[in-house]
Amino acid sequence: MNVTSETDIPGFEEQGYAWARNALDTAAIEALLAVTEVFSTQQAYGVRHVCDKLPQIRALLQSAPIRRIIEPLLGEQAFLVRSVFFDKNPQANWHLPWHQDTAIAVKQKVALPGFGVWSVKDGVDYVEPPEAILSSMVTLRIHLDDATPDNGVLRVMPGSQRWGRLPSAQILALLDTQAVFECTAVPGDVLIMQPLLCHASRKARQSGSVLSLHRRVIHLEYANQALPDPLQWYEA
Repeated sequence: MNVTSETDIPGFEEQGYAWARNALDTAAIEALLAVTEVFSTQQAYGVRHVCDKLPQIRALLQSAPIRRIIEPLLGEQAFLVRSVFFDKNPQANWHLPWHQDTAIAVKQKVALPGFGVWSVKDGVDYVEPPEAILSSMVTLRIHLDDATPDNGVLRVMPGSQRWGRLPSAQILALLDTQAVFECTAVPGDVLIMQPLLCHASRKARQSGSVLSLHRRVIHLEYANQALPDPLQWYEA
């Protein structure tokens, strides 16, 4: 893998997202597509904890290009805490309502002050941590296909992460006054975003041959600090 562009770090803190365009070369994208091909017949919206299920993908995701994106933001100690594979396609075509990413995956449920709204997804415990933990995390979305308005591209509300954790009704109310941008991308582009950035996506359009296409993304969440003992990150 070779880095072919600089990470657009300026504006990340204010806008809540930035781009590393053409960050991964064709060989890197082909390698990731080959490894994730095993999921192509599952007709699922997404596959959680792909690094757990496909250990060989972890080495690809720990390569120098990815580290060069994440380390300027979280330091050399940054580590992966969650990985998800998304494939929006004819058999799995969905609408994602406006929301923030407010839950983290942990090894086991432990009652601690500031941690609440517990849930279980695919047998893994999830919890909403204090806002300070979410604000210190960074998400990378590696695009394996074109992302366009036709195939359900991610939409973001720049700057919305600055208002902290928001109830759903308030996020929807913000749509009346805040700009929304579509995060169009080509294979090899990496979207860098903060978990509290408000985001959404539409279904792929139902016309023409659009629904014959994939919109595959590897979603990675990073942190740079341990959780309060005895809580532990699930994938760290």
